[in-house]
Amino acid sequence: MKFGKKNKKDSEQIVENSSESGGADLTKLSKKDLLEIMLRQGEEIDALRAEVQELKDKLEAREIDINRVGSLAEASLAVTEIFKEADKAAMTYLNNLKRMAEGGMKK
Repeated sequence: MKFGKKNKKDSEQIVENSSESGGADLTKLSKKDLLEIMLRQGEEIDALRAEVQELKDKLEAREIDINRVGSLAEASLAVTEIFKEADKAAMTYLNNLKRMAEGGMKK
């Protein structure tokens, strides 16, 4: 069986059949047919490698997002603590002003 651009389905069928039969049909193929099969497999490998790289990139981006979320949560807690301390300082200041005002009125 000869392969060309017109017979792509034929080459795919041979690859499929050879996979199912354990490769017995491959021994009966010509060098050109075998090279065509190898070319198709190489193209598939390249496509799979590209997909793996894309998935790795997405995973890395997700990990960065997760780290950012963790950092944002930590920052939020730190800001909350700062506001608590600022609130305490403001209350102390107001209490001191009240005491000073009450002390001034008593005189």
